[in-house]
Amino acid sequence: MKRRGREKKEGLNEVDVFVGQRLRELRMLAGLSQSDVASALGLTFQQLQKYERGFNRVSSSRLFKLGQFFRVPVSVFFEGLENRQSAAEGGEVPAAAGGEEQENTLQSREALMLARYFQSIRDPQIRAAIRELAERCAEQQTDGGASAGGTASSGASASRRGRGRRAEQGGHA
Repeated sequence: MKRRGREKKEGLNEVDVFVGQRLRELRMLAGLSQSDVASALGLTFQQLQKYERGFNRVSSSRLFKLGQFFRVPVSVFFEGLENRQSAAEGGEVPAAAGGEEQENTLQSREALMLARYFQSIRDPQIRAAIRELAERCAEQQTDGGASAGGTASSGASASRRGRGRRAEQGGHA
């Protein structure tokens, strides 16, 4: 007996998964829950969840509404897709190999929340200082933390964290 609707394929469609990931990123950057976005669009949170995971394909009209909701052009949902596909086809970086760790990091809740908080900082000097701190931390990780400056900055950041905790507990900073 023939089933109604789309026939199930071996796996998920790569484009549907990619669009779903972009949808999830936009939602998290906006600080919204699946229920928030779903109710604004007249969906159930389960349907939005299926979109985000790539289990269901997002129609063009729904994609247009999502773009309006997040105030972004529809093209945002596809940015980076061509690079990802050409890298996979060219054998440079398989979709599930070397790039996977970086993708997981970018899509993690921490990274998205950090980006959201960073966007809310209006003072350009503070933004520059945070960007510089992040750059130094990343360089220290790639250098293996073996540089002489790495030890000093680790101690300095540890003492800053300690001051931050005291300040939160009612002590002096």
